[in-house]
Amino acid sequence: VMNDGLTNQINNPEVDVDITRPDTFIRQQIMALRVMTNKLKNAYNGNDVNFQDTSDETSGSGSGSGCTDDICPTEFDFITTE
Repeated sequence: VMNDGLTNQINNPEVDVDITRPDTFIRQQIMALRVMTNKLKNAYNGNDVNFQDTSDETSGSGSGSGCTDDICPTEFDFITTE
């Protein structure tokens, strides 16, 4: 049994791992999570934060509420603090 982590798997004969070349896709995801975490922390602390939606899920044309479920909320409850 090997320990967790990529560097510990180098001695594992059942796993073919190249630790000399970093996985750029994983590093991009880690960076995106760090950026979003910082934005959420700033928003939680009351700072202005610009969120840009770069996903293709919301792009397109047409009309509608955007609700994909059969049951959509009709009103929103906002909890505010002073």
